[in-house]
Amino acid sequence: MRVDTVDGLQEQFGRILDLLDDRAPRGQSVSEIARTLEMSRNSAAKYLDILAAIGSVRLERFGRSKLYHLSSHIPFTDLFDRLPNAIVILDGDLKVLMANASFLSTLGIRQGRTLVGTPLLDLDLPVLAEAMVQRNIERIRDGSQHLEIMELIDEKTDRIYSVEFASVVSPVAGPGIMVSLRDLTATRKADTALRNAERKVATLFETVPSGIIIFAADGTILNANPASLAILGLTRFEQLSTVNVFALPCVPATLEELIARGRTAEIELAFAFDRLREERVLTSRSGVAYFNVVFTPIPREGDDRPDEFAILFKDITRDRQERKDLTFRETRYHGFFEDICNGVIILERTGPEMFIFKDLNRAAEGFLRVRKEDLVGRPVLDVFPDLDNPASQMIVQRVLETGTSAFLPPIRYRKDQDLWVWHYIFTLPSGELASFMIEISGEMRTGAHPFATADHPHPPGLLPASSPDPIA
Repeated sequence: MRVDTVDGLQEQFGRILDLLDDRAPRGQSVSEIARTLEMSRNSAAKYLDILAAIGSVRLERFGRSKLYHLSSHIPFTDLFDRLPNAIVILDGDLKVLMANASFLSTLGIRQGRTLVGTPLLDLDLPVLAEAMVQRNIERIRDGSQHLEIMELIDEKTDRIYSVEFASVVSPVAGPGIMVSLRDLTATRKADTALRNAERKVATLFETVPSGIIIFAADGTILNANPASLAILGLTRFEQLSTVNVFALPCVPATLEELIARGRTAEIELAFAFDRLREERVLTSRSGVAYFNVVFTPIPREGDDRPDEFAILFKDITRDRQERKDLTFRETRYHGFFEDICNGVIILERTGPEMFIFKDLNRAAEGFLRVRKEDLVGRPVLDVFPDLDNPASQMIVQRVLETGTSAFLPPIRYRKDQDLWVWHYIFTLPSGELASFMIEISGEMRTGAHPFATADHPHPPGLLPASSPDPIA
């Protein structure tokens, strides 16, 4: 193996270090080492000077004699090869004196390629072959004004490098130049990603329709987005910055309790705008408003105790009033539905001619002599198979198609019962079919009802016996 390559030098260094290790603790002279390893005395002396310079061996003098021992310190080459930056050291003639492992891997230099002793400008290495880099190295050698650091992009790989230059002095080779390369590509991509993320967050902060207020643990308001100012009836952040955030809710202790818990939470808070006026804040709003609020601590890296917090809030005053009105209307409807003296049934259409019981009130339970839980969800004909009038079926179909309400002929739900019911049917906005039920058993027995005549001695049912599916 050639000794002028990196691998060749490493092999010679290894032979010398192994010999000193074998002969330890006794030191070895240059002549002893040259003779044992069968190399010239000049070569051995040169290798020993380099090993001494990098800290791998130490020299002891006895008069005019020189004895070499293995160094007890960590060798410089071991440290040099573990440095993350790609480093090459040049001598005064701009020839490569040494290069670390990162230099070889970063620039894609194959193992065994001759570097040591080769002029750097002849190697045609990526980045270092750039004219501006080479000219800067020459300026350092000539003692002229030069740059200590520059950044450039390798056109072939599109990678970004920081290149640093420094004058050095080697105890063996004398004055030289150190060139260090650091790959900035990943860092720049991360910086770009971070800036993009910050821009997105800033855009959301400025444009989101919900209010966002950031505040400190003592209640000092640190920042607020435009939506929060609009929601609170303000025009400038300076108006809000004079207010303690605990003064906004009607119950100040609520936010203080959330801070003490230190966990994200969703709550509903009432804000009294008159309290802002008491703080001499001119707001265009008055009275009390209700807000849906999401509270969250803002953690800091390496600190488990956050000292900043945020609330994201949305005005739900109108929604809250609408829910209240809806609840009132539902309560009123259910009161009417359950307490009316007429029976009421609700049917849901599940097919072209298929209906199931969806709901019925207490009066309907009394008329039909069944419990609601025994009917809801069941097909009509499964429960009352005697409903078999095609004429009534046509009326139901017409009501569904036109939305026009109509009366059905009297119905006897079971032929073995003397119970007659008259239905007034209509559609609901939900598409369901509703019916008011009026019991007319007495009228049917006395002939007082229009259907109880000679033309109708036996009042019809609802569906034909051949129909497989219920209608009403």
